[in-house]
Amino acid sequence: MTHQRTPEMGTVKLCGVQGCCPTVDFTDPEKVVLADDFGGKVQLTREQWTELKKTRFVPKPDQKG
Repeated sequence: MTHQRTPEMGTVKLCGVQGCCPTVDFTDPEKVVLADDFGGKVQLTREQWTELKKTRFVPKPDQKG
């Protein structure tokens, strides 16, 4: 599977293989809104979105301790 970087502008639809199409709304310069197909929404500040991308979407090295 090839990962593609989508520009963070407008509203992006993230359609999956099972027919669900959540969206990520970048239209407000102060916040990012994630919405599911059932009306659920999560609103993040741009700062929170930036931190989430750095920590959640980047694989961390194995930590053994």
